[in-house]
Amino acid sequence: MITKEELKPFFAEIYTESNKVIEFLLLGFFIFGIGISFIFETYLVGFGVGTLAISLYFISKFLFKGTNINQYIASLVAGIFMAQFIYQMHGLFEMHFTAFVAVIALITYQNKFVFIPHLLFVVVHHSLFAYIQYIGVTTDNESYQQIYFTQLDYMDFQTFIFHAGIYALAIVLGMIYANNLEKKTIENAKNILDLSKTDERTMVNIEFAKLITEGDLNSQFQPIEDDTLGMALLGMRENLREGKKRESEEKFINIGIAETSEILRNNAGDLEELSFKLISFLVKYLESNQGGIFLLDEKEMDLELKACYAYDRKKFLEKKIGKGEGLVGQCFLEGDVIELTEIPDDYVSITSGLGESKPANLLLVPIKNDQVIEGVLEIASFAQPERFKVDFLIKICENIAGTVTSSRINAKTKGLFEKSKEQAQKLVEQEEERRQNMEELTASQEELQRKSNEFEIRLETLNTSGIGTIEFDLSGNILEANDSYCKMLNYKKEELVGKHHRTLVDSGFARSSEYKKFWKDLTQGIVQNGQFKTLNKSGQPVELIGTYSIMRDIHNKIIGIQKFAFNTTLVFENREKA
Repeated sequence: MITKEELKPFFAEIYTESNKVIEFLLLGFFIFGIGISFIFETYLVGFGVGTLAISLYFISKFLFKGTNINQYIASLVAGIFMAQFIYQMHGLFEMHFTAFVAVIALITYQNKFVFIPHLLFVVVHHSLFAYIQYIGVTTDNESYQQIYFTQLDYMDFQTFIFHAGIYALAIVLGMIYANNLEKKTIENAKNILDLSKTDERTMVNIEFAKLITEGDLNSQFQPIEDDTLGMALLGMRENLREGKKRESEEKFINIGIAETSEILRNNAGDLEELSFKLISFLVKYLESNQGGIFLLDEKEMDLELKACYAYDRKKFLEKKIGKGEGLVGQCFLEGDVIELTEIPDDYVSITSGLGESKPANLLLVPIKNDQVIEGVLEIASFAQPERFKVDFLIKICENIAGTVTSSRINAKTKGLFEKSKEQAQKLVEQEEERRQNMEELTASQEELQRKSNEFEIRLETLNTSGIGTIEFDLSGNILEANDSYCKMLNYKKEELVGKHHRTLVDSGFARSSEYKKFWKDLTQGIVQNGQFKTLNKSGQPVELIGTYSIMRDIHNKIIGIQKFAFNTTLVFENREKA
């Protein structure tokens, strides 16, 4: 919607041009009045009234500068000049036409209300002077007869009505035309302003587009609601931002993987040196503050701190952690990422030359590959790492796990190779001893084959040991169950899948708050261990010892529940048989 303030410049120009027209007309009227005063000897009226009238206009224009009052004064003055001319020329009818000339000139103001002063003056003048002249004729009063309104003795009522009607029609037509001109000007002004705003908006959009092409994706820009191009540019900027962010994250990950791969290749033979170089690189690359690598000690079967790095100082600490002990042990046991923002006061502190402070974020990532966990990586920092950095660490830990596994295998292979070389050397020195060694080697291979066969038999035995497993979604619906579990409860697999966990427990317990808490704890990641009373297909209770474990996806989000169970009754029966 266009405002009055926005319209002012457009009408100011119109008013300036209209004032020139009106001033030219009024000055012409003034000069004309002076001229006819010499012909009809009406000097007082010509000079006096004319000077007062023209002065009234220019004084009002000066006093009320910046307003439209001079328009209404001009309308009144034009009426005064008409009355002056009628009087000076003793009621000459043609002088009445000067009112129509004024109406035409006033149209240029494009103001329908500007005709009102002229109309009021003409009505009062005509009514009053016509009446006075009429009285002078009817009463033979000479003073009244000096009032000149018409060349007739007097204007009868019918003539007066026709006279006033024609004048009123001119006023109405003038008002209509002025109003139409005003609307047209407003419409043109609106179009010009819209074009100006469009041009301005286009220039702003062009400047914004230039900034985008120059790579500036952070400049301030706020398009208006109906600016389709601006909104499109803003959307493009956001897409470019997102793309640049993804590109930066991918570049960060790719460079990090390349750097760590180089470290892994060059130091695969020395786990301690490998651990230190890895942790020192990762702490710096991730802009963290401290870090440590814990690797599984295959002999002691606990976690050993292989390397710790903080503020460019190398720390090899004699530190061992048992599986399930503390946060590191828990991370190893669960095989999943642990991220903490509430760090225990006595857990770790970041030390520098200025003192020490507790970190704001602690990230523990299992070093695992194909479900084989080799250790835990711990990173402490004052700021929470972005999600892509966590994903980067998960990928890196997979590579580290593969290298550690390969390194251990290579170490064992190397040991075997060295031993084989020693045996070969002895065989060269003594043929008999070599033959014996060859026999021993053959025997060892046979033993290895026997043990391999035994291992396969044991693995098969474990698979058929009767350990039952069953999977649930987070709502408690059964997704999968193995044959052992189905056998424990006398179900067929298809009879269980799709049913709810409530099917397997007493109905009273299924409605209890304890049952609700049981499932609430599971969905929040709390493992449930113990002896559980489960109903078989016939509704008879079966005592099962088991564990409800938590299944998580790569982002540590809980996706399901898995239960491992033994039938205690079968265990006791097997013991008695044994």
